[in-house]
Amino acid sequence: MLGLILAVLTATSSPSPPPAPIRQYDVLVSAGHEGRPASCPRFPKRKCNLGAAGERQWTPIVADEVARSLRASGIAVAREPADFDGFFEVKAAVFIHFDGSNNPCTTGASIGYHNSGSISAAKQWRDMYSRYFPFTFMPDNFTVNLRDYYGFRQVHAADGALVIELGEISCPAQRQWLASRLKPAADLIADFIRQLIVKK
Repeated sequence: MLGLILAVLTATSSPSPPPAPIRQYDVLVSAGHEGRPASCPRFPKRKCNLGAAGERQWTPIVADEVARSLRASGIAVAREPADFDGFFEVKAAVFIHFDGSNNPCTTGASIGYHNSGSISAAKQWRDMYSRYFPFTFMPDNFTVNLRDYYGFRQVHAADGALVIELGEISCPAQRQWLASRLKPAADLIADFIRQLIVKK
């Protein structure tokens, strides 16, 4: 009888899948909303947010340039779209976005992070970008989505994990300013990351 019970249990239960391996890189760079809506069915528990008008076109441009610049410096980069699998162990993670608003020109650049370990990195990025960005810079974590960004759950970043909103592209003045500065903004992000992860 015991043998029969064991046989039934063995036949009807499937082994648990092995845990996904932790992927190790120096840096993770993600382009906000890239790959959506095609990727959304694979991640049904996430809101299929398509971002502000034009954001899906711009974030990959910036993310690709950040990754290219860092790799040219010998830094190992995981370049990911908006939705990705697995867990990453990195020195730094940046999730690149542009803000949008139903009331145009009411926001600007901003930074999101989930824990106090990223505060220093956020201050460093704010100090760098605010020298160039001539519009409003919102307080850190001024929305719940910034503070609790879903991507933070997939990384452990020793030196900081940030959502970087480069400006509000629903504001015509900011959009015009940003449109001709995507590569310089990317190069600034790459410089920021290099400074962040190289310990003196």
